Amino acid sequence: MTHESITACFGTTGDFLSRKLQCGGHTVYAYMIDGLIASATAGETILKPLSRLSAGPMRELYDAALNGTIYNNVADPCPDEAAVAAKLTNGFLVLLFPGAGAVAFEVKSPEKRSIAPPAVENTVKGPKDAFTENIRTNTGLLRRHLRNPALRFEQTVAGTVTHTNLAVAWIDGITDPDLVSRLQNRLENLNTGSLLTPADVEELVTGSRATPFPLLQYTERTDKFAQGLLAGKVGLLVDGLPQGYLLPVDLGYLMTSPEDEGVDYVSASFIRMLRYGALLLSLLLPGVYIALTAFHQQMIPLELLEAIIESKQSVPFSTAAEVLGLLLAFELLQEAGIHLPQSVGQSVSIIGGIVVGTAAVEASLISPAALIAVSLSGICGFALPSRDFAQAARLFRFGFAILGAFAGLFGVTVGFIAMLIHLAGLTSLDIPYLMPFSGGSAGTLLRHRAGREDP
Repeated sequence: MTHESITACFGTTGDFLSRKLQCGGHTVYAYMIDGLIASATAGETILKPLSRLSAGPMRELYDAALNGTIYNNVADPCPDEAAVAAKLTNGFLVLLFPGAGAVAFEVKSPEKRSIAPPAVENTVKGPKDAFTENIRTNTGLLRRHLRNPALRFEQTVAGTVTHTNLAVAWIDGITDPDLVSRLQNRLENLNTGSLLTPADVEELVTGSRATPFPLLQYTERTDKFAQGLLAGKVGLLVDGLPQGYLLPVDLGYLMTSPEDEGVDYVSASFIRMLRYGALLLSLLLPGVYIALTAFHQQMIPLELLEAIIESKQSVPFSTAAEVLGLLLAFELLQEAGIHLPQSVGQSVSIIGGIVVGTAAVEASLISPAALIAVSLSGICGFALPSRDFAQAARLFRFGFAILGAFAGLFGVTVGFIAMLIHLAGLTSLDIPYLMPFSGGSAGTLLRHRAGREDP
């Protein structure tokens, strides 16, 4: 390993810095990546003590730097150019003692985004700290929530191009070791060039899946992540992403919220049951409305049927057309609100929905009953704790509406059974997706309904 071979790894990039130093009568080289290290710290704690080393053979200078003459939290030997490159890109300063070896010292730049409250997952009674893009900051936040020496972090690297740092988190003695091994094996077998986005993580960790339902749970809340570890789940932290991932997940877990732990038994049970009711309404209400008004009018109470017929007299479109059109408009408003700036997006969603809906009803393009059915279905979707699961429900909502338009309640029923069969065939780290409703005991189901999960 020579000075030329190390500089050749980085070529002519402008942020790669190298410096020739005189130490004990010998020439020593220092390497660093500008922007990843704290320059003042490097100068005071490494370069200055290095210049004070007494004269001697190069091997003695190397041993002195490695074994304590330079005071630093980390001093790791680098056997080859690949190790040097890995250390440099992770915020280390590397000293090369020609003919003796290289030593890496940790002098990472403290520049990072400050800890802030969750932006998406709002909390009322929980902590206000959310994950950041720095993986070491995130592990420190978890240590503050779980002051237990049994908390484990195993760090690895993924991505042949990006070399992204990953950390698998679990609690020894609570988490099933088989779950940890399964996740570690999947990470070891990753064959990818980059790991930069949440979509990359989800696709590569869960594998190729023909389902819109999430097979892992992501969260930006540190307390939710800690609760997941206490419930026996395996966590995954990715450097550069301000959220953590929990596996395995099931329907019961996706319908829970950290807020459930902050209320009493009765309230938690009621809220949990309310979410399941919201899930069914979000999925089935548009399809059932189409089926009843188009095929099964005899099932509608007479007074309600008269009101629906009266409101539809001047509407030129069929019930299926107006419901599907409203569903599409609802999705477009959501997407517009997401991609616009936060200060504008909320206003566009609210004002757009009110103005467009009111104008459409007044112009007799849609009926008030259809607008109410679609709006109630959309509101129920917002009550689901998991955003990814709510998005999957939005897709199936369209499917049930189409089935209701073609085959009435029979089509909706067949579609619902097909969805249940699909969910029953899904697994997350080989755990059934419909837990605790399948594959568990009656006691597990009761604990779930009470709003409490035991590890």
